[in-house]
Amino acid sequence: MSQVFPTLQKAADAGRADAQALVGGLALEYINNAEAALRYFKMAAEAGHPAGQRGLGHMLANGIGVEQDTSEAASLFKAAAEAGDLIASFNLGKMLLMGIGVPVDENKAVEFLEKAALAGVAPAAALLADWYADKEEYARARNLYSAAANGGMPGVMFTLGKWCAEGVGGKIDKIEAVRWFLKMLDFEDGDGIHEAIQMARTMTDAEIIEAAALAGRDADATALIGAARNSI
Repeated sequence: MSQVFPTLQKAADAGRADAQALVGGLALEYINNAEAALRYFKMAAEAGHPAGQRGLGHMLANGIGVEQDTSEAASLFKAAAEAGDLIASFNLGKMLLMGIGVPVDENKAVEFLEKAALAGVAPAAALLADWYADKEEYARARNLYSAAANGGMPGVMFTLGKWCAEGVGGKIDKIEAVRWFLKMLDFEDGDGIHEAIQMARTMTDAEIIEAAALAGRDADATALIGAARNSI
């Protein structure tokens, strides 16, 4: 490790909690050294650093380089979330919603998930949207699916496209539906192509061009128009 980031590791070894948390993350994600990651995350967590608490919680929650302990992971996520770590808020909200390491507490789960979702954590918005959809609060769910889709989640883009096409949780919006079906292609996910073509058959050329522009895929408009006009 010392050959990879010597200055950062030196700062971590000297007791800087922010450096310890960063070294832990680099060790885990980039050089696949769980032992080193665990050591540095522990040091940062013991110093009260939120990223260190979250990193250690992640390793404990998933049993990475250590025996799995979801209860301790939840405690660490809670400490980090209360210190303002938004990913920890998502992690804790998910655990509270599903009863992993803690008793189910939907009210608390929603509180932590909303905090993360409002700050732009797309998976938190997606999970919260699913929860509201299960409660048949479709308008709130659609708004959250929109936030998650804008955060780059292709699976959510498909759901949002279908909801826009069918008018679930709001008005039917063909342009938005095709926008999200096309946007999935940015993530090499073509599952929305059939739906895009079917929807485009009921749209004007101008509407299709607008949808493609909103998706940032202007060049696809001509192909989609051709496919829609030639499909049976």
